[in-house]
Amino acid sequence: MPAAEASLRSRAWVLGLVVMANWSGLRPLSKAHAHALVFLANSLAPIYEDTGLETRVIKHEHGPFYPDAQWDLDRLVGQGLLNVSGVTLSDTGGRWWMDGSYEASASGKAAFNECRNLPLLSRSYRFLLELTNAFASLQQDARNRAALVDVIYATPNRANRTALVFEDAEQNFSSLTAVAFDDLAGPDIVLTPKERLQLYFGYLENNTKNFGSHAS
Repeated sequence: MPAAEASLRSRAWVLGLVVMANWSGLRPLSKAHAHALVFLANSLAPIYEDTGLETRVIKHEHGPFYPDAQWDLDRLVGQGLLNVSGVTLSDTGGRWWMDGSYEASASGKAAFNECRNLPLLSRSYRFLLELTNAFASLQQDARNRAALVDVIYATPNRANRTALVFEDAEQNFSSLTAVAFDDLAGPDIVLTPKERLQLYFGYLENNTKNFGSHAS
C-alpha cells in the first residue's frame, strides 16, 4: 500500500475507533483506551479477514502506545475533528507523559460518515464497530487491563520496551486464540467472526480478574 494511502487509512481507523467508542458509551475516550483499541484492532483484524495498521507493538508497563496513532490523534485534534479534554502532564521515571481524553466533534462525525463508505473504512467498518462494542461492554477495571492480558502482550519473558511482533499468522497468538474457540464449539458449529471476538473478550475479562492492580 502506498505510504500516502496507508497514512490516510491509519487516520480514518483512529477517527473511526474514537467515534465508535463514543457511540458505545466511552465518551470521552481516554488516551490509554484509545491505544488499547488500536492494539486490539491490529491483533484481531485477521478474525475478520482484515489487516491491521501495524503488526508489532512496543511493550510498556502502562499498556500499548503507538507513536503513529498518537500522531493521528494529535492531527485530528488540530484539524478540529476531535476534541481533547482533561490534558495532564506527568513525569514517569524521567519521561514526560501526556494524558487526555478524546471525543469526536460534529466535523469529526461528518468526516467519519464520509470515510465509512470509502475503501478507507468500508471493509473494516463492521470489525471496528464490533470491536469497540465488545471493549465498551467490559467492566471499567477489565477495560483498563484488557490489552495487558492479551495473549500477544502477555507473552512470557518479554521485558518492557521490547518489540512484540505478530507479522506472520503463526505469531499472532491473539487471533489464533480467538479462532481456537471453534474447537470448543464442536465439530458441527462454525463460529462467526463476531462470536469469536466476543469469546476472546470474555477470555480477556476473565484474565483481568487475576491481574495485579492497574489504573488507566
